[in-house]
Amino acid sequence: MDSQERARFDEVIARLDALEREVGRLEGQVARLSSGPAVTLSPGPATRQPARDMSTTAYVPDPYAPPHQQPPQPTPPHSPDAGARPAAQMPPAREGNLGAYLLSGAAALLVLLAAVSLIALVWEQIPDGWKVGGLGLMSLAMVSAGTTLAENRPRLQVAAATVTGTGGALGFVTIIGAVLLVHLQAPVAMALMAAWGFVLILVSWTAGQFFTAVVSALGALVTVGFAWVQANAHPGRAALVWVLVNGYLIALAAVSALLAHFARRMRHAVWLPTTSMAVTGTALVIGPTVLLRGGSPTGVALLCLPAVVLLVQAHHSGRLLSRTAGRAAAAWEWGAVGAAMVLAVLHLGLDPVAPSAARALTAVVLLAAAVASTAALLADGGAAAWPRNVAGVNLGVMVGIGAAVFAVEPRLLLPAVLAVGLAGAPVVRVGQAAPILILPLAGLAAFALATRAHSDRDAVGLALVAVATGVGLSLLLESRLNPARSPGRTQQARVDLLTAAVWLIGADLVVVLPALVARLVPGGSAAPLVGGVCALALTGLGLFTRGCTPLALASGTHAGAIEGANGPRTPRIPATPVIGWVGFALLCLQALVILARADSAGDRLVAAPLVVLGLVLAVAAARLLLPWLRRAGAGTATAISLSVALWWSVMVLTGASATSLLVTGVVLATGAVGIVLGFRARAVALRHYGLTLVMLVVVKLAVLDLADGNSLTQILALLVAGLACFCLSLVYNRFAHEQAKRNAAGAVPAGGISPAGRGGSSYPR
Repeated sequence: MDSQERARFDEVIARLDALEREVGRLEGQVARLSSGPAVTLSPGPATRQPARDMSTTAYVPDPYAPPHQQPPQPTPPHSPDAGARPAAQMPPAREGNLGAYLLSGAAALLVLLAAVSLIALVWEQIPDGWKVGGLGLMSLAMVSAGTTLAENRPRLQVAAATVTGTGGALGFVTIIGAVLLVHLQAPVAMALMAAWGFVLILVSWTAGQFFTAVVSALGALVTVGFAWVQANAHPGRAALVWVLVNGYLIALAAVSALLAHFARRMRHAVWLPTTSMAVTGTALVIGPTVLLRGGSPTGVALLCLPAVVLLVQAHHSGRLLSRTAGRAAAAWEWGAVGAAMVLAVLHLGLDPVAPSAARALTAVVLLAAAVASTAALLADGGAAAWPRNVAGVNLGVMVGIGAAVFAVEPRLLLPAVLAVGLAGAPVVRVGQAAPILILPLAGLAAFALATRAHSDRDAVGLALVAVATGVGLSLLLESRLNPARSPGRTQQARVDLLTAAVWLIGADLVVVLPALVARLVPGGSAAPLVGGVCALALTGLGLFTRGCTPLALASGTHAGAIEGANGPRTPRIPATPVIGWVGFALLCLQALVILARADSAGDRLVAAPLVVLGLVLAVAAARLLLPWLRRAGAGTATAISLSVALWWSVMVLTGASATSLLVTGVVLATGAVGIVLGFRARAVALRHYGLTLVMLVVVKLAVLDLADGNSLTQILALLVAGLACFCLSLVYNRFAHEQAKRNAAGAVPAGGISPAGRGGSSYPR
């Protein structure tokens, strides 16, 4: 570096230093103006000066003076952290608040314990009226003192909240004590507890104390629990008690919602609806089932009304939280609401004493409330924070509610599937494919219903419609799937979900649908025919190919395709793909099941369609491995599967045994066809398989059949077999010589891929 470049470099460094000092000076001024009285140094230009004692002189800036008349601020020494506040001066706000409120809660607990201990010590010497009155006066005094302290001493907010909250808790203890000691009537006690709870909410709004609102919510929980005890203890008054509870819940929800918008002084005012939601959810979950035992619709309405209130509160609270930094908490809150709904369905719908009609009506009403809540999520378009951050949670909630409703009443599977489909609409709108996978899972519930010993035919028929509806909704939701809104890292996850969905749809059509048909049409061959036809249709539409989705399967995009091959004679890859082996195994298993059903049918007219279907399934399975017929594994598996299906079909249709001469002749013919096709297709394993079958037939005829004695039929069979073996030897010799000449001339090797190019055919014309 020459001197000129060195000078330019020094000049740039000097300018950077000056700029850094100016930034530090401006940050120091901003920090002082934002923190009130500030410590200052003697005025001077923004140049480097030695550090001075900052605790000797101070000034209070005049807030009404114009900016040009304000005294200049000192410049802190140049350092890498110039302009930043020292770490020791940063207020540990979160840690301080957490510790202060923990200590305040401990103090309130200790005070309550001390009061209880003192009362227990002299309890017997105090008249009952004085006990209740003393606690009431103490409660009022502490609430008044805490409110006054919060108004006059803003710096003592924690202490004020502690005093107010302790007094509020003592108020609820006073009312319960009045019930136990002076025999206060339960409705009057409930009204007093509700009124006291509202007083505490208003106090929290006036003083800006969220802690008091929490105490009010705890008192409301005590009120609801007290009402539940009274309803169970006096079933005749249960309806009246729960009417009062519902009125209290509605009023509490309304007051909390209003204060959340107008409580400007309260730091956590946005969480006020959440405190009341805890009370509503508790009332929903512990609703007294004695209201259902009479079978009255009024009791169902009283028990389900808290669910409506809770869902309305969830929408309001979720919108508030989505506008703040706590938007992630809205999803957790929605999940808690869903858990309360599921518990309510199970608690109210599985009561063994209540009539089945009342339990089913309760499940229907709760499901309808959840559906209405989900429908309200569709109007926002899914682009904003609300309801995007709760759409996925709502889907899980609806699945849980649907499962609970099905457990209560199996006939409600179809409405549950429709509700899950509705909940999946806002999820696919944002690019998530989970609903497409979840809807076919309805087949599991339908299969469980089909295998149940005492299932109603009407319920089975509705389950059949529900399975078909779930498949149709999966296709509809995939057509509405918006991949553009899904991030790139979830592309593979979406593909995996769609692949799993199409396989679940296949299981619904091949396994669940026949099981339901078997329950509706018992003792016939309709069920295996339905399963086999569905398996053939799915195979032809390309189920066993990569990238097959429910919509691609239904539209026939992959129809007739074989994975890893351009056709039944042209493989693209040297090895058989795994999905081809899976499809081959499943179709062979289906063919064996259908042939076994045909063998046990007894009537050949009934068995004939099943035999044909089993043979067709075996051929469809062999087609998946046909492009790799020259490979040992694929060739042997194809030959064995087709042979077993053919032999079994002959035995079923003719009634012949496995050791009969007819079956022996069929096995011999199968071996001959295997030898010929093995030479034609240059499949070594196939012709070796055919040769093995022929040798086994020869051994059987020469050893086993002759050991049973001689007859004209056996002599003719030996003669025919001998002529067949002689002809096969000539054919074998001829084809062996031809293949040797072709191999010597550089023909296609036994690998399955033509050396001239992978796109051409590998079989001779």
